[in-house]
Amino acid sequence: MKEQIIKEINQTIFDFISFTEETVLQEMLYYALGFRNDGTLLESGKRLRPLFCCLTCGVISGSHENALLYGAALEMLHNFTLIHDDIEDKSDTRHNRPTLWKQYGEALAINAGDLLFEIALSAAAASDTLVNKFGLRRMMSMTESLFLGQHRDISFENRIDITESEYLKMVEGKTAALLGCSFALGTVAGGADVKTTEAFQTAGQKIGIAFQIQDDYLGTWGEAGKLGKSISSDIMDKKNTLAVVYTASKDPEFKEKWQSYDGSAERVQEFSSAMEKAGAPEYLLEQSKKYMEEAKAILLPYRKEGEYQLILDDIIDSLTGRNK
Repeated sequence: MKEQIIKEINQTIFDFISFTEETVLQEMLYYALGFRNDGTLLESGKRLRPLFCCLTCGVISGSHENALLYGAALEMLHNFTLIHDDIEDKSDTRHNRPTLWKQYGEALAINAGDLLFEIALSAAAASDTLVNKFGLRRMMSMTESLFLGQHRDISFENRIDITESEYLKMVEGKTAALLGCSFALGTVAGGADVKTTEAFQTAGQKIGIAFQIQDDYLGTWGEAGKLGKSISSDIMDKKNTLAVVYTASKDPEFKEKWQSYDGSAERVQEFSSAMEKAGAPEYLLEQSKKYMEEAKAILLPYRKEGEYQLILDDIIDSLTGRNK
């Protein structure tokens, strides 16, 4: 059933972004969402956010169909942020292919991202009409958190005195906010009450934090071929991941070296080894597991027997053991 839901999600997204006669712009929208012009996929994406939305709807109501459009809206919004993030970070590749701005230029990519943002909001509004709910309002609130989180993320680039609480606040505004909204909109589409929706949103947020911490771990100690990027990129880009924040709090010498580091490939192993010596890999895995267990505890009272629950459980369990 999981593969069928993803297929329906992809079809919903493709149909919603297929509307403009501007050939290049249409091609850019397809490319950004991982499609060829004929609707086939450039790569087999996990579509994690819309999948969570559909599965939570299925757990609540026994069917996922009402969540498809909300899920599509979330995936389009997510990819809008990736388009702009790649420009802001000057990232050349994503998913083993050139980023949109590298393929078409910055100006066109910014414009395509802006259009994708509008399309995402239109999809959420259309879903509100379909299910007679107010999911768009929740999605807009989440979007504010995304922008604030991105502001913090960019602001951290030239700082070395970041605390773990500051780091987590940034993550709560980015990865966690989007996953939390995915869980919440699924319950909204499924007809849940406010208490249930808030519980699922909180659980989704905690899963988002666990997911980001795991991503930080993989960015230094993952498998390059499976990640679709060099595992040295986080260090060479001087990203203040939780591994860096944790090590800097334990090792003043590391903090000084990191501050003056010029991003050279020759010193990647030096910093990786320092983080290992400080116990950063173990700490990150421990924290990721902690947040995931907290999420499971929140969701426990709402468990229902059935295939939707089994698939949801399987995906949640796989996130802390992923290698990509």
